Amino acid sequence: MIEGTSLNLAQQIADDAWGELQRRAYVQAQMGAPLTRLPDLSLVEAERRSELGRSLLKRLEGIEWQTLPHDWALTLRLVQFNARVWVREAEWYWLVVEPTGLTGFFCLFLPTAYCGGFLLNLLHTQLRSFTLEKSGDADHYLELVAEYASMMHQMADRTAGQAARGIRMPKVQIFQARALLQALKSSACIALDVSEERLSGGATRKFLVELRRRIAAHVAPAFDRALAELGEGYFELAPESVGIGQYLGGADVYAELVKIHTTLELTPEEVHARGHARLTEIEDAMRVIRGDLKFKGDATAFLGHLNQASRWRAHTIEGVTRFFQRYMDRAKPHLSQHFRTLPKAPYAVAPLPEALQKSYTFGFSDPPRRNRAEGLYLFNAENLTKQALFTVAALTYHELMPGHHLHCATQQENESLHPLRKYGFVNAYNEGWAEYAAANLSAELGLYEEPEERYGRLMFDAFLTSRLVVDTGMNVLGWSLERGQSYLRDHSGLSEAEILTESLRYSCDRPAQALAYKLGDTEIVSLREQMKDALGARFSLKDFHEAVLGPGALPLHDLKWHINHEIVRLRAQYTSEARRS
Repeated sequence: MIEGTSLNLAQQIADDAWGELQRRAYVQAQMGAPLTRLPDLSLVEAERRSELGRSLLKRLEGIEWQTLPHDWALTLRLVQFNARVWVREAEWYWLVVEPTGLTGFFCLFLPTAYCGGFLLNLLHTQLRSFTLEKSGDADHYLELVAEYASMMHQMADRTAGQAARGIRMPKVQIFQARALLQALKSSACIALDVSEERLSGGATRKFLVELRRRIAAHVAPAFDRALAELGEGYFELAPESVGIGQYLGGADVYAELVKIHTTLELTPEEVHARGHARLTEIEDAMRVIRGDLKFKGDATAFLGHLNQASRWRAHTIEGVTRFFQRYMDRAKPHLSQHFRTLPKAPYAVAPLPEALQKSYTFGFSDPPRRNRAEGLYLFNAENLTKQALFTVAALTYHELMPGHHLHCATQQENESLHPLRKYGFVNAYNEGWAEYAAANLSAELGLYEEPEERYGRLMFDAFLTSRLVVDTGMNVLGWSLERGQSYLRDHSGLSEAEILTESLRYSCDRPAQALAYKLGDTEIVSLREQMKDALGARFSLKDFHEAVLGPGALPLHDLKWHINHEIVRLRAQYTSEARRS
């Protein structure tokens, strides 16, 4: 039993914040919890969360932080981060919205790939696995289908409300949004349906008749309405330009999004400058590898050379999967040497759902769940079967081990963490760790054995670093879409299809989210050097990795506070050991 006024209050605050977080679709999916309700995308719901955020921050003012045990202070720091984001939701609702429960993942428009597309694909997976075993499950499922239709109407309502306020999707994004909605309509009608084999627990053929009536009479028309809001009248008034900065208040919101996504006190201009400087260093390193290979041409010619090499290509899903497996197998022998805690959950790769193929450049990581122990990386098979795969090593180490899977699985398996932290998500930490694992640690461990793989790592680094330039450029520094795409074409190594999806992601979908990767990994490397300098010869990677991964995802300034605490603790431990010896 926790005793003491501040400790009791801390537990109550953390439990209330967790009560909010576990309502979110993404968190429910990770918990393997049955769907009780679908997301509410309305302004009223955003206002409720903002009020909760204000209440939590007010209650945190009553905490005597210096009296808290270290672990509880970490938990409340995560509460504080979430609450400060939730406070923004009502104020920002018509400009950016956060529908998934990934804290801080604000999106400009709901019918886009990384916003509504991500959310609906997640819900389709959950609905397909809904069990009809107990009495009442069939009625509850029909209620969820009704809520699905209402959610799509809320999506359409927000599109209409934005348009009434002069906030319209850029013309180039409208084409993608229409295609996405059409694809999601088809997949929704399949995902919401129930086969006769799933009928049990009182679900009957009468239930099936009513279910299919609701899908046809309510869900499909709700998609049609969402599509209608993006009709020709909308298109005629839509801007040619891109970026959040063109909308009233957009530049100020973007400056705050930079801080939310990076958890660092940086301006867009500072991020932009860091991107340019870092890219120069990366391209110098790429030039060295081309020289070592005696290649006489420039970067474009070398990319063409690699694209023609049959040893770096696979034309089937099975062939691409074998590439991933090669690098998964290569990493395994090294992991126990550098990590004190490894995940119990297995991991694998699988193709991305077809409805999302046109909108995602690479894919996304889907962590383990209670009802699916395996962590997955869902890759874009359409893209990867048509291009050279010398970057797949970097992708594997970022998305799986020692990247996202190692972090997410060990976090969820850590029973000592408050559930708020077991299922917590902080973009700068999550993506920063994955990049540290892929760009720094995997290189140090020699996991990029061939020069082409090292070049692929640098190319992946150049791609992620170019985001620092084009995201800030297109959103608030006056860059056109064409200028952003030209920069990606010159520096990222992406195909034309990938350049389109990536440039729209930054400028029309999730502004500032892509900044977390390289700024996060830079900060983690800096913390490692800080611990190494402080501990000297006693420093070990196992200690550092345990210090970073043990508490779960944290804002980077809070991670730094924790690392300082660990340095003091380890020094005291070493001193005690020396005295005993």
